[in-house]
Parts: sequence; structure tokens; C-alpha cells
Amino acid sequence: MTDTAQGQEPDTATELLEAFDADRALNTLQALCVPDMAGRAPGSAGHALATEFLESTLVSLGLSPVLESFAIREVMRLAAQPSCTVDGPELARELVHRAEFAENPRSGPMPRALTGTASETAEAGQWAVLLKVPQGDAFAALAEALLARGAIGILTAQNADASGYLTKRVQGPPPVELPVIALRPDLLAATIGSTVTAHVPLVREAATGTNIIATLPGTDPDARPILLTAHYDGVGADPGLHFPCAGDNASGTAVLCEVARVLSSAPPFARPIVFALVDAEEIGTVGSGHHARGLKEQGIVPEVLNVDMAGKFNGKVAVELGPADPSPTGIIAALDSAGRRLGIPLYAGNVSSDNRRYASAGFPAAGLGFGAAHYHSPLDAPDRIEPEALRKAGRLVLAAVHHLATQN
Repeated sequence: MTDTAQGQEPDTATELLEAFDADRALNTLQALCVPDMAGRAPGSAGHALATEFLESTLVSLGLSPVLESFAIREVMRLAAQPSCTVDGPELARELVHRAEFAENPRSGPMPRALTGTASETAEAGQWAVLLKVPQGDAFAALAEALLARGAIGILTAQNADASGYLTKRVQGPPPVELPVIALRPDLLAATIGSTVTAHVPLVREAATGTNIIATLPGTDPDARPILLTAHYDGVGADPGLHFPCAGDNASGTAVLCEVARVLSSAPPFARPIVFALVDAEEIGTVGSGHHARGLKEQGIVPEVLNVDMAGKFNGKVAVELGPADPSPTGIIAALDSAGRRLGIPLYAGNVSSDNRRYASAGFPAAGLGFGAAHYHSPLDAPDRIEPEALRKAGRLVLAAVHHLATQN
């Protein structure tokens, strides 16, 4: 079906692409990264501010967003500033949180500071040093055995990223009963035989998540919707240390908000366009899972494009496809056409994000990953975002949407 038959001018695709304003997208991103939003962790006051900001942004575009609430079983946060001091022959000083030691997602509760000798054999009253960490059930079994021996906690290794930070982890397998603290590997080895005093008050709380859903109606109410998604939650701040969470994923959220502005100002397509700013991706893609289940229960099967990390362009874009329609009118053809039109190389790669939840529900889905610098780190900040990456991501989404909406 031609563009004109859809009520669109023949050059509408070009007009849509040229209308995308990377500066506007960057402004939205910067607003999501201010210290008051505190890394946008679900259940936090900063997250509530982000939800309110995004809702008002969509309202300003003439959309009518719906807030979709869901229960989150557990959110991890630090109740106070962690501390870890080592007193021994090789190392004798207080370590720096996030640069030299960090909380471990498998940690049991630690309501007070603990002091003991660090030992690989770990007798009663000692810290167990694990230079090699077993995974899954083997770790849980070892923790149980150490607890029975009277160990006070476990010290494990975590490598720093390229920026020198220990990446913030906010989800993992079930916790064990003993406190678990991660140290940089070289420092962990140096603790053996030393006295370690540590307090890492990691707490786990239930929370409520919020998806923000807005629909741009099409001229054909029975047409299959196109669903554009991005997660807006982040890993949250540390006490006294801000995590802007710019690339992951204020970037994808900002791109979708600008795409929404462009499309809401253009003549409608036959197909509805749904924008879903989903929550709780960082703790197990909970929000997109909730949204996908709701759509499936209603018998709605959209075609889905998810954008996660659009803050850096490395010369090509990763695309992860779910059960996609290989026909000339499907999502594969749409992305291929968009990439060729814009000169953006695409390649099959892992995009481990909300797209997998929609794909698991049986929806044709694609995840787009441009990249981000220093994600899950305090350095994931707006000044490390490439405006050109935002522009390329927005134009790629718009070109793919145009193909999907006019070739069916």
C-alpha cells in the first residue's frame, strides 16, 4: 500500500526524519539525570519524580498517558554509607566504596559492623575469603557450610570496569544467610590474615513499579499496533554518590519522547503507535513482563521496537530479534530498510533488555542497542552522551516505524 493511500504525503518519511531534534532529546535526558532523581531506582522518591516528569512530558505532546502499576517483590538499596577497613601487613587502611569494595547481591542482612580475621579456611568468628567463587547452588551450599562453621561473612572478588569502578549490581540469585562483600581481586588477596571490619547495610524492600503507556491513535482502530518501548528506571544512587544513569537508559527514554513529539505532530498512520516507558528493567525486566502479559490477555499482538542504551555510536547497531515476521512488511524488513536508508550498519547481537519479555510473549520484537559509556557507574552521565547517537537512534526508529506503518 502506498504512502498516499495511507493518508501520508510521499515524502513523509523524510519529513519525519528531519523533524527529530537531538537537542530536545538531550534536554529530556539531562532532566532525567539530575541528582534529585537519584538514579531513578523503583520505590525511591527520585523515581517518583521521574515518573511525574515523563507523564507530564507526554501530556505536553497531546497524549493521554496511562500509569500502569505493578508489584515489585524486592528492591535492593543501601540504608547507609558502607564501610570496610583492613588492618594487616599488606594492607592497612579504609577502602573506598564502589572503587575498591561493594555490596554483593547475594548478601544476607548485615545490621551492624562485623570484625574478624580474613581467612581462606574460615573458622568461627572469621571472614571467609573466596578467591574463586562457585556459582548458583554451589555458592549457596558453601555459604551454608561456612555459616555452620561459625564464619561471620564472605569476602568475594569483583573486577573493576574500565573506569575503575565496581559495577553496581541490583539483582542476582537468591541471597544467602551470611553477609557477602565484594572486593577488587588484588585487595581481596591482600586481606588474607588481616583484620577486616565492615558494615554494608544492604536492605531489601517491596516496591510498586509504574509503566507509562501512551497511545497515538491510528485511522484504523482495528489495525495492529506498533509498540515502541524503553525502560526509564536506573540502578539508583549510592549514599553520597550520584548515579545519573544517562546512557542506561535515560538515552532510550529521551529518544522515545522525541519520537513521540515528532509522530504526534504528523498526520496519523492507519496503525496506532503505542509508547511504553517501562519500569524495573534493571531488576529483571519486571515492568515489560507485566505489560506483555496484559497485552496477551487482551489478545493484542503488537510489533515491538525496544531501545536500550542509545548514548554512544560505535559505528554499528546491535539488533536482537524475537519471533519476527520475515516478510517484506515485517519488522526485519523495516529495520533493514531503515538502516540502509540512513547508512547505519546493523548486526545481529545481544540486546538483553525488555525486548526479550515481549518476544517471550510471542510478539514480533526487536531490541536496538547503540551503546553507552560506563553504564551502572557514576560516570554514566549526560556529558558522556553523544547527541549524534541520540539522533541516529531516533531517525532509525522513525524510519522503521514509517516502513511498518506504510508497507502493510
